[in-house]
Amino acid sequence: MTDDQLDAGRRLSEFVEIIAVLRSPGGCPWDREQTPLTMRDDLLEECYEAVDAIDENDPPHVREELGDVLLLVTMLSQMYSETGDFTMADVISEISAKMIRRHPHVFGDDKAHDAEEVLKNWEKIKTDIEGRKKGESAIDGIPGSFPPLERSLKVQKRAAKKGFDWPDISGPREKILEEMKEIDEAAASGSSTELEEEIGDLLFSVVNYSRHLGIDPSLALRRTNTKFEERFRYVERRMREDRVEMAPEALETMDDYWDEAKEKTGR
Repeated sequence: MTDDQLDAGRRLSEFVEIIAVLRSPGGCPWDREQTPLTMRDDLLEECYEAVDAIDENDPPHVREELGDVLLLVTMLSQMYSETGDFTMADVISEISAKMIRRHPHVFGDDKAHDAEEVLKNWEKIKTDIEGRKKGESAIDGIPGSFPPLERSLKVQKRAAKKGFDWPDISGPREKILEEMKEIDEAAASGSSTELEEEIGDLLFSVVNYSRHLGIDPSLALRRTNTKFEERFRYVERRMREDRVEMAPEALETMDDYWDEAKEKTGR
């Protein structure tokens, strides 16, 4: 082991002890009140914040957010250790064994010439060695907590692996145009249930088209959200400077500032 690895191990041990103290009878009242159920949303939130920091290409921010993720992992492990289920050491031991087991081309004598072969071996190890049962469907096992956009992409990828996919990109593109017409028809019918269904079909089709273009739709939407927020904040600021209230009757002015924001950002 390198000195950095030894230092990381020592610091992790110290951190586990800090969390144990916080959860102890003489520790922090708030930390002691938490349960795995109360920490679920925090875990998701911290993971998303870590992703944001990575997107921002801000290493110090990434370091901070990864620390927050580690905090949640350690806190949850401490909670389960208190009920006698498992400890943080068990978590680390299990994932270490899994990494060695699933990388026989690194820690054993097997060969893997590319990433695709690694993934194939990975799936084979899960069923043949770890004894995981194959689901009846190729789309079994996708976490129900996945956000809808991510779940759509995952489902489509699983189906595509079984050959259930458009032969070329023209199919997904035409499907989007088809769904747009059906949305117009649903809107004209006045049925909110039908309209909701057609909107869902359109979104699913856009995810499919993105997948065929090699674009992650979640990342694309995240970038667009960020872009919109930056421009909207600019419009708000300029309207405040002009002491003009943001209202429908001021839409022309807001549009001018929106165009101004686009020019400034160069996008």
